[in-house]
Amino acid sequence: MENIGGNALVIKEVNINLVRRVLKEKKQATKKQIAETTGLSIVTVGTMLQHLVQQNEVLEGGLSSSSGGRPAQQYIYNVDYALALILFPFEKNGLILIRHTVVNLSGHCMHEAEVKVEIIDLATFEKIIDPLLIAYPSIQALGFGLPGAEYDGEMIVSDYEALLGISLTEHFRNRYQKPVVMENDVNAAVIGFCNRTQAAPDSAIVYLYFPERFPPGAGLYINGKLYKGKRSFAGEVANMPLGIPWGEESLLASFDLLCEAIAKLTVSVSSVLNPDSVVLYGSFLQAEHVHAITELCSTQLPASAMPKIILTEDFAADYLKGMIVQTLSTLEPNLQLTK
Repeated sequence: MENIGGNALVIKEVNINLVRRVLKEKKQATKKQIAETTGLSIVTVGTMLQHLVQQNEVLEGGLSSSSGGRPAQQYIYNVDYALALILFPFEKNGLILIRHTVVNLSGHCMHEAEVKVEIIDLATFEKIIDPLLIAYPSIQALGFGLPGAEYDGEMIVSDYEALLGISLTEHFRNRYQKPVVMENDVNAAVIGFCNRTQAAPDSAIVYLYFPERFPPGAGLYINGKLYKGKRSFAGEVANMPLGIPWGEESLLASFDLLCEAIAKLTVSVSSVLNPDSVVLYGSFLQAEHVHAITELCSTQLPASAMPKIILTEDFAADYLKGMIVQTLSTLEPNLQLTK
């Protein structure tokens, strides 16, 4: 949160943000209701609402019912005032595709499609983004979901060779003059899972993702925040020297070997992070795998350190939800007055 001193323009912006937040939470409210919630005077609330209505960020609704007094004007936050565009590549049946989704400020999907591409590079993304910005001129933020890691503005780890060493977020921020966020797949998935399940703010959750052809990755959610580490390398669990042949067909073909490998990884991360829950996803994982993994872990961890092991069945939904949350967060003003 940005702490700022007090002058007339800054105070006005803070007051606008207070009114904005109340309307987002309540969906609709009267001046009096907003004033009671924010502590602002009705006159100040009226001035802020006038500004927001002029900007089309707030809409005038109907009149509230009254038990005798004059009906009051209802105000509604316009969730279509700004939109966000989320893009992420994935593979299906040997093809490379990019999924692109446009959402409004409530996260409601306005447009969604998949396009087959030959290569993942900056030009490929631009060919998708440019026409979407024309079709949806209210798009105000871009989010990219990519396996890999960015440090000091450059892609230091990526499954796509053409992106290595590229300043992806800076490039698109300069090209489109809009906020840009880049997140890797499993980091976005843990955010989406925690948001969807309303994880407690003080919880610690590890999300382990097991692709069929690549080594696993982890997303770490600690005390209500995504944890990336000093150089955004946290969660690269494939580098842990556990002697596990990740990605080999022989591992996936054996129920026992697979459960032993995942249990070994789960015990390792649990011994370091002591999470409340370890969430597992792999298209090949079933409930019986989770039962066996839980049994193996319970023989190696004390009961007080044993996490709840959960199987999530929709990685794509967790991934998209996390990207929506991260991208929309760039459009949230975060101001606070200090003395």
